[in-house]
Amino acid sequence: MDKAKIVSIISLSLQEYLESRDETADINLNTYLVGRKSVLDSIGLVNLIVDIESKLLDEGYEISLLSEKAMSQSSSPFKNIDTLSDFILEEISGQ
Repeated sequence: MDKAKIVSIISLSLQEYLESRDETADINLNTYLVGRKSVLDSIGLVNLIVDIESKLLDEGYEISLLSEKAMSQSSSPFKNIDTLSDFILEEISGQ
């Protein structure tokens, strides 16, 4: 799986979540997923992570985005779509 496919999965999951709440956002690589500029609240982030993991599993990749590795990084992989896609690509490559 390449980065473009991962970005597509994240973006689709985010779009679906926002639509379920009658919200919209400009979704791109720099869209914040955590922090003050985030388009999500904490529950939204959890929902997004579960949906992404499910979509990745449908593609044959079983990974946990809330692993110790993700939580212990000095820079959060959940900062934005770009950082999350890089983290996922790294995790998939390690399988």
